[in-house]
Amino acid sequence: MQHIDDTKKLVNRLDETERRIKETQEIIEANRRLIERSREILSSVASVAALSGQAGNWT
Repeated sequence: MQHIDDTKKLVNRLDETERRIKETQEIIEANRRLIERSREILSSVASVAALSGQAGNWT
């Protein structure tokens, strides 16, 4: 009986580990999308600033 309980505990720990890995992967992917979007926005801002002649006046 103890062996069955130990196995169940190990399975539960494995399930929890897999859940955390999946959650972490989702967070990493969301961060990747945010970084990509931030780069697009910064590129757009830089383009607008360059077109308006203010490329060097960021301070």
